[in-house]
Amino acid sequence: DDDNDALEAMRRARIAELKQQQSQRAQNISLGHGSLRTISQDEFLPECTGSSRYVCVHFFHDDFERCKIMDFHLKIIARDHMEAKFLRIDAAKSPFFVHKLRIKTLPALFVFDNGKEIGQLTGFEGLAKDSKKPDEWQTGRLKEWISSMGAIQYERPSEEMEEELKRMGIVMRGAVYSDRERSGMVDDEY
Repeated sequence: DDDNDALEAMRRARIAELKQQQSQRAQNISLGHGSLRTISQDEFLPECTGSSRYVCVHFFHDDFERCKIMDFHLKIIARDHMEAKFLRIDAAKSPFFVHKLRIKTLPALFVFDNGKEIGQLTGFEGLAKDSKKPDEWQTGRLKEWISSMGAIQYERPSEEMEEELKRMGIVMRGAVYSDRERSGMVDDEY
């Protein structure tokens, strides 16, 4: 009977925890978390100093391929990490903030904590493993950088986990894990 009482107490605690997590998720969605949204210069201050603690803002230009690459990765991160808000703002239409934040290179990614700038990533600085291929890097590298600012919770998969995934035929390709057998790929293509 004591075992049943203990199990029931654990069950109630877990249900309460899940309800709290769902409530937090719903609140984050209502604040604009979960996607990469484009904002205007007039929305910048309210979005960055409003009700979300962590806000990541990508200054972009439509004509820059590297900005499109950054958007690709940020969309994935925004969907997976509801604990921060992810925004993008057209640098050409935001001269005040480009000047104020001293932006000289695009893409430029800023992380704000309660409205205070705590990090800036210029271009793809430190993201590419191969300096000869600066535009090729994994989403996990950007997740690590944002996590180092405290904005998201992310821990790189251990070597043991990567080996286990590889043994199962699942390998990291660019930004996502893929199944080699279904995609028809072989090891020498990596």
